[in-house]
Amino acid sequence: MSSHVSAPKIQHNYLCTICLISAITLALIGCGDEGTLSMNGDIETEVDIFTKREWAVIQRLSPLPEVPPPSPTNRFADNPDAALLGQKFFFDERFSIDATVSCATCHSPFYGFADVEATSLGVDRGTRNAPTLLNVAYNQWHFWDGRADSLWAQALIALEGEKEQAGTRLQYTHLIKNLYRKDYEVVFGPLPNLVNTDRFPPNGKPGDPQFDNMSEADKIAVNTVFANIGKAIEAYERLLISRNAPFDQYVAGDMNAISIEAKRGLKLFIGKGFCILCHDTPSFTDNEFHNLGVPQGKFPEDTGRYDGIKQLLDSPFNGGGIYSDDPDVPQRILNFLEPTQQHQGQFKTPTLRNVALTAPYFHTGEFPTLRSIIEFNNAGGVPNGFVGMREGTLEPLELNEQEVQDLVAFLLTLTGELSSEHLLREPELP
Repeated sequence: MSSHVSAPKIQHNYLCTICLISAITLALIGCGDEGTLSMNGDIETEVDIFTKREWAVIQRLSPLPEVPPPSPTNRFADNPDAALLGQKFFFDERFSIDATVSCATCHSPFYGFADVEATSLGVDRGTRNAPTLLNVAYNQWHFWDGRADSLWAQALIALEGEKEQAGTRLQYTHLIKNLYRKDYEVVFGPLPNLVNTDRFPPNGKPGDPQFDNMSEADKIAVNTVFANIGKAIEAYERLLISRNAPFDQYVAGDMNAISIEAKRGLKLFIGKGFCILCHDTPSFTDNEFHNLGVPQGKFPEDTGRYDGIKQLLDSPFNGGGIYSDDPDVPQRILNFLEPTQQHQGQFKTPTLRNVALTAPYFHTGEFPTLRSIIEFNNAGGVPNGFVGMREGTLEPLELNEQEVQDLVAFLLTLTGELSSEHLLREPELP
């Protein structure tokens, strides 16, 4: 149920500190007061199954903040007009090479804004499972390998990805001019004058001669429009917030919101199951990267965070680049990032909120059920077939059959409510 820090050269010491704190927390959970806790904080004998210390840990997991953290690299991130425009872009299949694929193709609102396919099928079959976009605004990194440090940059990678939407920034810039000019200019200001197709060819991206032969100023103009497309999509995706799950209702005081099986599963989650080590925030993710020894199966070698850092640093659309609306802080973070052998085979810890909606699981999508994930972790991972070095802390959990069932019951209580139904629907497109 986990998925260690990919940050800088100081990563190792930071990771050790986090693990030490987590170990101390887990040790304390099992120590001291053996009484059980009622919802008003009084110790009783049969009201509930948690000690005061356990309950203190549980309270750290809820509620999910109503408003996600700010997105300083995108000054349009909380602009309602940008969000409406981004919703149109998100569902519009014309934002692909052949007008058959949209963002919603692989992030379906019918499946928790994730994908029922083991690996997503856009223009071509990919090699990773599409993660949920519910509560994605709370994430620090995007994609399984963290190769994007903002939601708007994530969207741009998918728009031009060869196996995703596979279009080009010049194509999309002309699409904006032909179909979205008025709405775009309300939010972002005037488009460049794109009439001269010798200066602004109808198609192309870096690596294509049509784009590479353009003047530097014209490339920047097109890249700015392209970045703004991503920024509008981010404004929409920041609204995809799912809160008030039965687990949250339970923590808030409704003792009947979850079953006794789920309560036992929660006790395992913060204790014997060690899930809390990596899913230790209200988003149920530490926003870090781990090597759990997930087998690659039939897929080619995937180095995960190792190559993800390289791609992030090389991207002109990272948070420290010229298309960022506030590059200073992201650039300081990027200055510390350097791919090392420790990053080989690390993948981002996924959120567990709404996890019951987003099967199949892990980056390979080869785990079809919640039970299969728990059984994998219960066995301590696998001895071979994965990339890099599996984390040494992974050990068999020795959960019995009832405990596996109880953990599943708890995970089912993490399905929340979406803030607005209209966000699920394709808006009217031009």
